Amino acid sequence: MAIAPIPPKAAEASSKQETAPKSELDKATADRAAKETAKNAQNAAILAANEQVSLKANSESLRLLYKTALEAINKELEPVLGENAAQKTYDSGIDVSPEATAERIVSFATKFFGRYEKMTPDMDEQERLDSFLNIIGGAIDQGFSEAKDILKGLNVYEGEVERNVDATYDYVLKGLAQFRERMEELMQKKPTEQ
Repeated sequence: MAIAPIPPKAAEASSKQETAPKSELDKATADRAAKETAKNAQNAAILAANEQVSLKANSESLRLLYKTALEAINKELEPVLGENAAQKTYDSGIDVSPEATAERIVSFATKFFGRYEKMTPDMDEQERLDSFLNIIGGAIDQGFSEAKDILKGLNVYEGEVERNVDATYDYVLKGLAQFRERMEELMQKKPTEQ
């Protein structure tokens, strides 16, 4: 007895029935599993991206601090010294230790004193020095505050990063105090005008 072949349309229908979910419950379960798998994959990608941002921000925190401080200094000095007075020299490769970062911040900020002096001839020397250091000090405080906010937003302002930022700020304050002392010594050495 020979078995008759299954007609093609009947074979397709039989095949579809075997691969299709057996009930609405099976279909809903399959959909839920697919959505959960996609959500888990998305969450894993978000966590991986966040980890990369955190790691990069952690290792680059002082660079960010320095850049933010310079932006604040630029903003404060712009009316007197022109656009991007300090930023133009930032774009080269730099050492980002607290000492080196503080030294650069102080150096960039104080190197504009000569230009500030020429732009404010109506002030006496002490008034000019005080005014300049108030502008620079305010800009540096603003820059540090903004950098801290950014680092806190990235959840990396803790431990070594926080210690490095605080150490950098302390070095900056010492550098500005030394600059003041040097300028006041120079003022005292100048012959008094008769």
